[in-house]
Amino acid sequence: MHGVRPVGLLWTECKALYSSGPRVYLLDSYNWIDFIVLSMYLSSYALRFLVDRRIKFADLHFNGTMRARDALIVRNFTQFLAIKDDIFSDFRYPTYSYFMKACESHYHAPYV
Repeated sequence: MHGVRPVGLLWTECKALYSSGPRVYLLDSYNWIDFIVLSMYLSSYALRFLVDRRIKFADLHFNGTMRARDALIVRNFTQFLAIKDDIFSDFRYPTYSYFMKACESHYHAPYV
């Protein structure tokens, strides 16, 4: 349902541009506002897609989600913290490490 609304808004703006002509369309300040809002809305979806893709590549590189989940299932918090430190201290691939930090769930293991 989220994908239908932006397409409808874009279609409405295209119809307004076609019916009034480019010159009249660009002279109306409300059309500029509509264009800016619609551009930001569509770019936020593109950015969300790109960031999600980067996070998935980083997770595949480190296999971090699987290792951390396995450690938490058996309630081995020291192993979880070791995995977390291993991922975040890897300076050979700073881009992957950065995106793993960005998707961190801010889990704080209890002191055992």
